[in-house]
Amino acid sequence: MGCVSSLLFASCADKAKKVDGFAHFSSDFDTTVAQGDDFYQFSNGGWLKTHPIPGEKSRLNTFDVLNDENLERLRVIVEQARDKHAAQGSNEQKIGDYYALAMDSLRRQKEGIEPIRPIIERIQSMSFNVKDSTFAENLAYFHLNLGNPFFAVGCTPDSKNSSMNIAELWQDGIGLPNRDYYFDESEKGQEIIQGYKRMVAKYLELIGVDSSESRANAVYDFEKKLAGQMNTKVQNRDPQAVYNKSSFDDLKKNYPDFNWDAYFNAFPVKPSELTVGQPRYFSNLFKTIAETDSITLSDYLLVATINYVASYLSDDYMMAKFDFYSKQLSGIEELKPLWKRSLDMVQNRLGQPLGQLFVEKHFPMSAKNRTIDLIEHLRTAFGQRIDALTWMGDSTKAAAKVKLAAIGVKVGYPDKWEDFSGAEVDPSLSLVENFIRLTNFCSIKEMKEVGQPVDKEKWYMTPQTVNAYYSPMTNEIVFPAGILQPPFFYADGDDAVNYGAIGVVIGHEMTHGFDDQGRQFDKDGNLTDWWTAEDENRFKSATEKIIERFSNVVVIDTMRCNGKLTQGENIADLGGLNIAHQAFLNTLTDSVKDPMVDGQSFDQRFLLAYSRIWAGNYRDEYLRNQVITDSHANGKYRVNVQLPMLDFFYSAFGIDEKDKMFVRPEERIEIW
Repeated sequence: MGCVSSLLFASCADKAKKVDGFAHFSSDFDTTVAQGDDFYQFSNGGWLKTHPIPGEKSRLNTFDVLNDENLERLRVIVEQARDKHAAQGSNEQKIGDYYALAMDSLRRQKEGIEPIRPIIERIQSMSFNVKDSTFAENLAYFHLNLGNPFFAVGCTPDSKNSSMNIAELWQDGIGLPNRDYYFDESEKGQEIIQGYKRMVAKYLELIGVDSSESRANAVYDFEKKLAGQMNTKVQNRDPQAVYNKSSFDDLKKNYPDFNWDAYFNAFPVKPSELTVGQPRYFSNLFKTIAETDSITLSDYLLVATINYVASYLSDDYMMAKFDFYSKQLSGIEELKPLWKRSLDMVQNRLGQPLGQLFVEKHFPMSAKNRTIDLIEHLRTAFGQRIDALTWMGDSTKAAAKVKLAAIGVKVGYPDKWEDFSGAEVDPSLSLVENFIRLTNFCSIKEMKEVGQPVDKEKWYMTPQTVNAYYSPMTNEIVFPAGILQPPFFYADGDDAVNYGAIGVVIGHEMTHGFDDQGRQFDKDGNLTDWWTAEDENRFKSATEKIIERFSNVVVIDTMRCNGKLTQGENIADLGGLNIAHQAFLNTLTDSVKDPMVDGQSFDQRFLLAYSRIWAGNYRDEYLRNQVITDSHANGKYRVNVQLPMLDFFYSAFGIDEKDKMFVRPEERIEIW
């Protein structure tokens, strides 16, 4: 999952009853469907019927149900912080006051655009001479405070010197979710483009710009030029291609049309070296800016700025953004309740301080300890599977096992919390002004890490996040407290269910260290080739098969899954299933019987638990957007395309040639 999700909520575990310490899901089966024809529908059909998508969402899956329960818990925390009037400068004061500001919609209505009027005036008086120092200084201001117009800058571990942080430049600055949207000639694609233009025109109209429709078209045309120079998401999956390191002096020589000295003088650190993710984009960017008239560039920056803060302004701005991104692009029918939107704002900028309060109340040490135990069982099983691989040679196997042994583990919450003492929330200022101040705090904090050793204790997710991740440059797997609850994890539950759910998630994240991207990094997180040429070719041959299999899946209308974009997640799913099952088998002994629970065997419960974590209903708009932008395949296919690769799926449910999901043994894919 390069990303996943998490939490025993009655709402999601309503059908996952506990029987003698076991969890089962049979009341949610759709028995009108054969197991071997559509296992996803068979195992989840009842759940799908009882979990319709609410108007405020574009989807409802197990992740979302769990997250909603999590939000209820967080709501109690933020409301208590709001009402407590905690000491000035404390995390509770910042959380409580920021939440109170977000909840004060009447104040936002009264203030309108005025809190950012100075920023609008700054844009309208700007010079867009790309070589001029004032343009560079202004652009630095926006990058530190107001998003990523034109391009993005950040701090990341150096891919080839992973113990040190380095500055990174990356393509950015378009308003549609992906560069591909700008070149979609289909009827749906053109409708989305027109909807985006309407939003841009609305923003311009609201701030008093004349001829807003024609000027919106000019802004769109400029963004399309930027998009045309961008890498695709598939191209950006190649870590070698996006690693282009240079000294600061070489940066100035390679891209001489921009005043890099003036730009980085505005940052806390002026980097001595950095990486450029997409050289072609930066080679053309400043030329494109120089060839564009100043009115269009001013409008572009106005739109980018308003779009970045629209949710923090009065309703007219917020609804203009909602109507396009939520309603048209995602199919969402109505706004979230104000308290949920307000809580999202708190999590967006004060997520870790809020997480510190969350884990104090809602994360038992027993869950952490059992998760760590599961991880080590999965590590052992992965090693066994590496030993048994027939396609990999001994020298590469040895290196793979060294990397596996070195994978770091973080569970629950950070051992060292990030210092937010320098962040300030001032109730006398507007919500949007406080948002900008907090954005500046986070940006400065990040950029101060450039040129410094990588902080091995740093987390890149908050503890309450319903997700998990693997980081190739730190070679670590991270499981926030949010995911360590049902239906992913039962602290006192059935091993078969735990290995089929959280066990597969753990194996999935481990496998990311050995997918098409992760395999290019060594045990220390450095972008280094540790494979023999023969093993690399055999690996790529296997991955081509999984790319082809997913590329044949029609998700909606004529749109197919992007097998190349999703290959890393698909490799990780398949690896996670095999590794977790091996780890589960390792727990069994000859003396252990297979107690049937609700008529389900060990292997059946394992596979049903896996399928359950992907149960979900999705709007058509969401599915279309997912195909274009998401490196994850839809949950239905993470079940129905993957399970036929597993021999034990056939034996567990009696699947044979007459079933639609049957895949001949010689065509089943096995990588890790």
